[in-house]
Amino acid sequence: MQVTISMKAKKHFFVPFNYNYQLQSAIYGKLREINGSDFWHDQGFGDFRKFKGFTFGALKGRYTVRDNKIHFEENVSFEVRSPLFEFCDDFQRAVEYFPVFRLFDTELEVISVHTENRHINLSHAVFDAQTPIVIRKTCGGYTQYFSPDDEEFFRGICSNFKNKYQSIFRMSAGELQVRPVGEYKKVVTNYKNTWITGYRGKIDVQASVSALEFMYNAGIGVKTSQGFGFVDI
Repeated sequence: MQVTISMKAKKHFFVPFNYNYQLQSAIYGKLREINGSDFWHDQGFGDFRKFKGFTFGALKGRYTVRDNKIHFEENVSFEVRSPLFEFCDDFQRAVEYFPVFRLFDTELEVISVHTENRHINLSHAVFDAQTPIVIRKTCGGYTQYFSPDDEEFFRGICSNFKNKYQSIFRMSAGELQVRPVGEYKKVVTNYKNTWITGYRGKIDVQASVSALEFMYNAGIGVKTSQGFGFVDI
């Protein structure tokens, strides 16, 4: 399920290139206003690595880049997705009850909330990463990020997806095949003073209809609740 929020600023609005943490915090803050953040923020799903059940895309709107900042000229929007109706329902209610977002020092007034439940009636799709897909492994305090040149990148996508699906539905997601398509762009993002390496590009996925819909709504790879792995078809 998808929720798109359109907003306008009460004054000139700009953000740095790395704003994932602030936008994620604004989402949790909105849920907190209806007492809905305890589960989505603190608990989530899974026994070890917690899946928070949602992802979100980049801010969209007309903009210019000046002084290493993104200056939005008028209205701005962003999309939140989740495979769980409960999350989208909580988020939509929170936005409608309290129609103001705060990003950095700017208050943004919500002017519309659009919900959709897109169905992917396919067993084969090409996903295009709108935000970087992150696959990593941590061992002994050292984190290794994998690129699409590594087979582990695509094995990691499959393993991460299966763990998320199992953690929510308590059943197997079935088999899936993931293959690269074309070239990839490396993107390094600063999140709370930590540099995270991910890749934008296209991946070819063959799986069940429910699996493809889950990947579309949950995001692909790790750190999806931090705004990574947000994909379109």
